[in-house]
Amino acid sequence: MVAMTTPRRQGQWRWVAHPPWRSPVPTPRPPLPRYRTGPAWGPRTPAYPATPRWGLPPVAIPHRLEPPAAPRPARLASAAPGIMRAAGAWFAATAVAHGLRYAALAWYADRLAPWWIEAVTTALVWVTGIVAIAVGVAAAITATAWLVETRRRAYAPVPDPRSRAGLWAGALLVVVNFFRLPVYLEELRRASDRAPSRSDLRRWWAAWGVNALAVALALWRGSGEGSQAAADTVLLTALAALAAVWTARETRSVMRSFTDPSPRFTRRFLPAGIVEASATRKE
Repeated sequence: MVAMTTPRRQGQWRWVAHPPWRSPVPTPRPPLPRYRTGPAWGPRTPAYPATPRWGLPPVAIPHRLEPPAAPRPARLASAAPGIMRAAGAWFAATAVAHGLRYAALAWYADRLAPWWIEAVTTALVWVTGIVAIAVGVAAAITATAWLVETRRRAYAPVPDPRSRAGLWAGALLVVVNFFRLPVYLEELRRASDRAPSRSDLRRWWAAWGVNALAVALALWRGSGEGSQAAADTVLLTALAALAAVWTARETRSVMRSFTDPSPRFTRRFLPAGIVEASATRKE
């Protein structure tokens, strides 16, 4: 049976089940827990009699594997655009220095120039010229590394049909590179998804040809004797430096075109879905 006991407090009722042959009895409560009134160790401070031998198991923690370092050609290739930009800026400074030197020679053609003008212009010409040669060599090496690395990525997963040694030789030899580099770039243009148009490559080749012609004329005129030959050499060197600025700019443009489409092309055609990203190769 189920009975209802008298509430202890107002609003409390308790239902108790009991057999029908006896009345309900109060349910025994569990004993109250015994709480400690002080520390279990008494008044003394706990301490170990010896150094504990327990601890975490000697598990070897695996160290983080560092990513493999990029090979040297890849590092040179990634630095090529920045070095080309620095080379263009230095070639511009070289053109300015040679222009100042030629202006001083033309202004004081019929009289003796002050010693400080002679010293300053001569120092500018020598310093900018020597550094320009070093910067040009560095730009040529990094640009060749960029060409080799970009061709490797374009032809992946198959290897590049041309050997690395052949690419380096064809790109760095002075006379051979004028005829081999356009071939290498045209092959890369056909194998790459994003590439410049043929007109961009022709403009780059034209800038490079003008630069080579200006350098050849400056070297030829520099072999002459006399003050007029020296003045002509300074002027031709300034023009060669300006042509080098143009060449560096076109080279950077070609490098960018193999990785990113032009902003005008991206804004006008790609969002509208008119053409694909590789359509620049068909120009």
